[in-house]
Amino acid sequence: MAIIALALCWGVPRMAHAADAAPCGPGLVCASKPQTIVDALLAAGYKARLTKDGEGDPKIESAANGYDFSIFFYDCQQGRNCASIQFQVSFADDGKNTPELANEWNRSKRFLQMSVGKDNGLRVCYDVTTVGGLNSKNFADVIDWWAGMMGQLNRFFKEQG
Repeated sequence: MAIIALALCWGVPRMAHAADAAPCGPGLVCASKPQTIVDALLAAGYKARLTKDGEGDPKIESAANGYDFSIFFYDCQQGRNCASIQFQVSFADDGKNTPELANEWNRSKRFLQMSVGKDNGLRVCYDVTTVGGLNSKNFADVIDWWAGMMGQLNRFFKEQG
């Protein structure tokens, strides 16, 4: 089980392919059009700053429930036409980041997964595919779900002491 926790978030398998992504229709939120995700975050009352990651793919910086987080884009072709995103919050090693901690979180969480890397950094990730696009109501639910899980993460850390 610890091996699974270590693998989560650190190397996201690329299942969908950007070439297979349907065009982003009007009113839809799609990884292939990062500005639609920025606009959806802003409409939901969150900050959203569109940048690029180290590989040239889009990246959005935002915050929820006291945590700064990033949205990484995956399945991109040369930094464009992406098919999926990953919400991610990362924490530096505080001496308490262990596979056991991650497994305790993961036992009761279905989508939001925690992992510990080689540097003992902790990452919590939530992957979302947008192939074919998500309507604005569905993506608002994705954002609400992520923010709610950030609140649960805060409580989890407090309980762990």
